[in-house]
This record gives sequence, C-alpha cells and structure tokens, in this order.
Amino acid sequence: MVGCKMCINVLVAYLVDVLLGDPEIRFHPTRLIGRLVSFAEGLFYRLRNKLLGGFLVSIFTTGIVFLVIFYISRFAGMLNLPYGLNPVFIVMIYFLFCNRDMHRHAMAVYRALEQDTLESARRMVGRIVGRDTESLDRKAVIRATVETVAENTVDGFIAPLFYLTIFGLPGGFLYRTVNTLDSMLGYKNERYERFGKIPARVDDVFNYLPARINLPFLFLASGFKIGLLGVALRDGKKHPSPNSGLAEAAFAAFLGIALGGPSFYGGREHVKPWLGKNRVDNNRLEDRKLILRALFLYWVNSLLALAFFSLIMYYFNLPLSY
Repeated sequence: MVGCKMCINVLVAYLVDVLLGDPEIRFHPTRLIGRLVSFAEGLFYRLRNKLLGGFLVSIFTTGIVFLVIFYISRFAGMLNLPYGLNPVFIVMIYFLFCNRDMHRHAMAVYRALEQDTLESARRMVGRIVGRDTESLDRKAVIRATVETVAENTVDGFIAPLFYLTIFGLPGGFLYRTVNTLDSMLGYKNERYERFGKIPARVDDVFNYLPARINLPFLFLASGFKIGLLGVALRDGKKHPSPNSGLAEAAFAAFLGIALGGPSFYGGREHVKPWLGKNRVDNNRLEDRKLILRALFLYWVNSLLALAFFSLIMYYFNLPLSY
C-alpha cells in the first residue's frame, strides 16, 4: 500500500534524524534554499515598492523549490525497492526534521550552566535565538532556551510533518521554504519592515493549523496536566506571533514558570507579554533542569505527533509523490 510505504520512509527518516542530527554539509537543501532567498532578495529588493518586492521573493523562491522537489519526488516514486524503503525519500524527509539538533543545542546551554560558565551559556544560546545574548543573566538564558525548544515543536517538526502528510514531499519543502523566508527576511527593522512583511505573514498562515494541532499533543505529552490547554489558549494570543505563543504558553504551564517578558533585538528592547505564571513567581527560572524537562516534553510530543500522522498516512493511503 502507498500509505504504508510513506509511513515506513517517514519513520526511518525520523530515526536517522534522532541518531545523526542535521548534517552540516554545503549542499543541504535548507542551505540551498537560503542561497536562493539571498539571490531573490538581491534581485527584487531594488524595486521601489518593497511590499511588492517581498511578495515577488516569496513567489519566486517557493515556486522554484516546489517544482524542483515535485520532479525529484516523481523520479523517486518510480523506484521500486524492497519493503517500500526509498533512499531518496528517506534522505529528503530527513533534511526536513531537526529534532536532534534542537536537543543538541539546548543541551549545550544546559552543560554550560552546569559548569557555571554563564559566558559560554550565552554563546550557546546565541546559536539558536535571534535576540541579543551578551548581557543575559542565568534566568534569561534558561528562558530563551525553553522558549526556543517550545517554538521548535511547531516549525522544527509538527509543521513540516503536517505538510508532508497532506501534500507529500513537495508540501514539506514548500513549508521549509516559507519558514526560511521568514527567518531571513521577517525582521522588523529598517531594511525588512516592509520588504519582509509578506514573507512573515505567509509564514504565520502556514503555521496557523500546525500550531493548533500541536496543542493536543502537548496536553497528552504533559501527562494530561490540568490547566495546560487553558493557559495556552488564554496567554498564547497575547504573544506578538499568532502561533509561537501557543506552544510557549503550554510549555510555561507545564514547567510552572513564566515565559516572555523583555528581550533585546539589535540593541532595541522588545517587551513581550508574560505567558504562564506571574513573573513574580519566576525564581524557578534559576533551575537549569527546566531545560531537561522542556526537552522531555519536546520528545514525547514529537513521538505522539509522529504516531498520529503515520496513522493518517496509512489509513488514507497517502503518497509522498504526486
């Protein structure tokens, strides 16, 4: 069955990601997408109408990536190998996931804090967050790490898996392209305020359903923690992002802490609403083991999502290529 073959390849790709992590290679698809975005930015930023330029960058890059992956998946679909295993599909799906890398980066922060080297912890967290990290105290380092782990449940796994399930390999890479556009252009500064507005909005649209589908998995992964869904729905909408706040609020409820608050980006202070408990109860943020608990929730959540979407693939006999 087609759906069974899809399940097998997705499960193997997940296992490869868990064992190996995201490879740092020159021709990694995400790096190639990043180069394409940079090329398109240089091509369209010269337009006087920056909104139009951002729109054209989005259409240009997503269109090219979708077509390339569509034909790769069509070619791969012609391979008839034992047990339905397809090395092309496995490798391409593997490139979509980044669970092991999230774990590795978060643990690097944890180990630095374990050794009481705050300067090293700041450097480690600086690799996974966009905020300024030079002056972060211990609490802010832990808060930034937990917030990133929470966000990654959606854009690092649930969202690519969702689009992979519904639209096959081209859908998974279409999402990854949209997410890369936002990470490269979706800044609120002088250069990207208007040029990056449409890429950022497109990313919000693509993450809308996955961010909400993620909540039941987080609730189950938390061991049916009372109040988690209520806090997520109550506080998630306070966040500047219509999607990131849901996962962050759920993690805050699970850990019994407050996330959000003030952060600096490019030397400018941005004050986000507090999510979860009131900030006066935030003394618990001194405990580096919060990172371990956040990673525990992350991994259980990913396994539940993997099981659910695998059943969807199998039951509806969904293909990886169209």
